[in-house]
Amino acid sequence: MKRILVSIALLAVAVSPVLARQTNRQSKTEAGLAKLAPSDRFQQVCDIELMERLRRAGQPYNKPDSVIAYALGDPAISGDVLKGDGGAFRSGGMWYQYSFTCSATPDRMKVISLDYKVGQAVPRDEWDAHGLSIH
Repeated sequence: MKRILVSIALLAVAVSPVLARQTNRQSKTEAGLAKLAPSDRFQQVCDIELMERLRRAGQPYNKPDSVIAYALGDPAISGDVLKGDGGAFRSGGMWYQYSFTCSATPDRMKVISLDYKVGQAVPRDEWDAHGLSIH
């Protein structure tokens, strides 16, 4: 029993700095989001949620580094729902189109649900026209 308690204590000591960094990062993100206008904050929380889901989903889009909900077309807000079919995200140096429906809390600080569908890669010769960078 003592070995188990010691192991749990050692695990807690090893994990606590990681959790502290994650909590600190979340606090900074939330503080930054709170400073945005509600419509901008709405897009940002949906973008952040999409990036997290893509990372967790695995290949082939598991390394997203940029998401733009309005890249190929303006999303529409209806109440607490943001919906669009002209989003784009970058993963592995390529941009991909996506459509989505994102529901958030009334303060626009947390996503309640997100449904998305990844479409085709955006052709490189269209990147400049949509403000999509090569880097």
